[in-house]
Order: sequence, then structure tokens, then C-alpha cells
Amino acid sequence: MEVIESKAPKVLAIHFQEIGGKEFKENMHQMKHFFQKLYTTLSEKFNLRRGLGYYDQDFTNVDTFTALGLLYLFHDDVKEASVCNFQTGNFDAIENFTLTSDSVALPHFHKLRFSKELFPKSRPSRKGFLQCRLQINGLVIDLVNIHLFHDACNIEAVESSPSVFAKKRENGLKFVLKQLDQEKNCQIPMVLFGDFNFRLDTKCLIEEVLAPSSVAVQMIVQGDDGKPNLQYRDLNSGENLVEMKTKLFNHKLNVGNIQSENLERLYKLDREPLCHTMLHEFPIQFVPSYPFSENIDCGKDYMYTRAPAWCDRILLNEPAWLLANSVSSSVCYDIIGKDTCMGDHKPVCLGLSFPIGNSSSSSSSSLSHKKIAASSQNSS
Repeated sequence: MEVIESKAPKVLAIHFQEIGGKEFKENMHQMKHFFQKLYTTLSEKFNLRRGLGYYDQDFTNVDTFTALGLLYLFHDDVKEASVCNFQTGNFDAIENFTLTSDSVALPHFHKLRFSKELFPKSRPSRKGFLQCRLQINGLVIDLVNIHLFHDACNIEAVESSPSVFAKKRENGLKFVLKQLDQEKNCQIPMVLFGDFNFRLDTKCLIEEVLAPSSVAVQMIVQGDDGKPNLQYRDLNSGENLVEMKTKLFNHKLNVGNIQSENLERLYKLDREPLCHTMLHEFPIQFVPSYPFSENIDCGKDYMYTRAPAWCDRILLNEPAWLLANSVSSSVCYDIIGKDTCMGDHKPVCLGLSFPIGNSSSSSSSSLSHKKIAASSQNSS
């Protein structure tokens, strides 16, 4: 709420992944109340009274369930807001607030769960994308929520550069862009934000930052579970610099030394977005958004389950990028809740201005409506 208050947005867009959390079957019944309460608070506090809400609730449908959700709200100052009806091709006026939770037959949303062939080792899970096309005072813009595949095993992630998981994410994002038909719709501004699960190049992270061969030796140790564990030990002291298991990644990095010493070094290993040259991103100056402690008293600390990574991102296609840079105003791209437990992913927000025409006037002047895009996640 503090971030929203400080930005005073005219349009607020929030994307959710993993609706219902890890125990979504037990928690899904609470989602309607959650969205209604969130809308009530935002509408009363910030005059964001019109809008759309959606959450994918039918977890019994294994072919369509994505656990994605969204909340788009418009300030009273926004004269015209409408949403594309993908079935008719027309734009329907947004005159109040509508909350939807259907799994199929969604005229205002394009939702797709990834097929199992796209997943690493063809093991499907609840991931996919959710598209909505809005028209705001004459400006047509696509907002796309996305959740790509995670690194299932640290040991496998360190075997090659890029990892097998990075290659699957690359193919997954290319699939999404193809489904969105970016060649046909390349002139429509698009903001794509959610949990891309982008990871640092883990092999290079070990070899160049955490345990270079000049100071460390790799040891393969048999774990209690019978599976091999990796240890990188200091050549002189024998101290473990890094210890890796399937879901363990003990290392010496923390929020403090990343921010003060290692931010640039780690960012150079953030190579997955480079595969998608048609997408743009504002400079990252915040620490990796994942994996933070889920202990309510340790919100500033990382968990030692995975290497720190900028999983949660907000990307713009070329038309959106040009629009955002055509307005001489400051841009805020940061994580939310730096000192507070927010789950394993810190939400990421982008506050910027788009030139939006005043459709009630015949003049060529434009209004600059601020917009915040926040990528939020219940769990991973």
C-alpha cells in the first residue's frame, strides 16, 4: 500500500502466480474474499473504482489450470477504459469492477497452460500465461501474466552453460510470443510481467564467483539419501565454499554483500533475457528477488535452497518501450517489501508514464497516465 500511495497511479496492474500457494487445494476457497477485500481497500483508498479481477480456480482441470491471477484497476480520472472481447473482436467498456474465476470460455482473457512437451523432462505443472488487451483513453495495450519453468535440481543446473532448464525457459517464452502472434500484433504495446524463473548461469556462478578452480576443488559426496552431493572446498582451509544438493545451495552470498560488492558481477551472469532481443527491460539496480526466507522474522535473508536470481521481471516489447521512453518522467523499477517477509519471491514493481490520448478532446494534446505493474507471487 505504501508503494501505491507513493506512486499515485492512474492505472494499477497486479499479476499473481501460484494462486492459493503451495496448498492451493485447501486455500482456493479463500481467493474470492482475498480479491474482493483487496479491491475494496484499493478503491476506497486510491479512487481506483473500475476494473477487472481474475483468478484461475479450477485446479481439477489438469489441462487448463495455471494458478494465475490478475487485478487491473482504473482511477476515476481515466475517462475511458475498455477490454478486448477476444470472441467478438470488440472492446467492452469497463464501467465497474468485475471479478471472474472461470477456467474456460473467457471472452476477455487469453489463457493457456503449457503442454507437457515444453516442460523439463516433460513433467507438467501449473504454469502458463494469461493475456488481456486493454484500451485506455484510446491507447491499446496488451498485458501478459507469465509463469515459466523453475530449476528442478541444483545438481543438473550446474552441469552445463546454459543449463537444460534455461533452454526450456527460452523455448517456453518463444512459444508464448508465438501464441501472442507478435509478428501480427507487433505494433501493439505489450508489457509482459510475472515469474519468468530466469536464473543466473549456475555453472559460471560457481566457476567465476563462488568457487573458482584457482581457490577451490570440487568434491562429490554420497548423501544420506543415496544421491550425489557437490561440495566446493577451499584448497587451503578445506572449508566448504559451496554445497549443493537437489534443493540445497549453501553459499556465502547475502543481501548485504550482493548490494555492496557483487550486484554487477551477478548481473553479468543474468543471461537468459539476452535470448529475446525483441523484449526490453529497465536497468536492474535491486538485489535478486528470489529465494527469500519464508520465516516471518527473517524477511531480509535468503534461503539456501537455490542460488539468488532475478526470477520476477517486467519486460516491454518495442512499441511499449518507445512509448515509455517518449515521456520525460522518472521510472521506478524495484522490489517491494525489502525488510518484510513476502514469501520466497519479493514482488517487483514498475512505475512509469505512458502518453495516453484524451479521447474526450479533439485536440492533439495527450495526458500522461501513470501506471504501476507489480509481479506478485504467493509461493513457488
